[in-house]
Amino acid sequence: MKNQKNEYFIVLNNKKYSYTLRKIVTNRFFVECKDANIAQEFLSEDIPDLFIDLPKLILAEKEYTEGQADVVRFRLSAEDKKTILKKAYKKGYKTVSEFLRDLALGA
Repeated sequence: MKNQKNEYFIVLNNKKYSYTLRKIVTNRFFVECKDANIAQEFLSEDIPDLFIDLPKLILAEKEYTEGQADVVRFRLSAEDKKTILKKAYKKGYKTVSEFLRDLALGA
């Protein structure tokens, strides 16, 4: 199973949510579940606790993203957009929206 990515599903409220599990080394796995906003390594001993909490994490992430439905738009040059993208990714943000939201709200 080393470096082999296996996809699994969990059903919550009649909807299927996927997650992947990939063994990295003897006692470590990489777990990714986009619906729970998880993409990181876990020790083998922590995997059962993660799976116990996974339904709650998925539902919490769903609730969080549903609460952010308002859109703010503004115009900028292509060069400014590139600069913002570079800064966002350099600081570890997955999306420009997250970066700009945190920047504007002082987070």
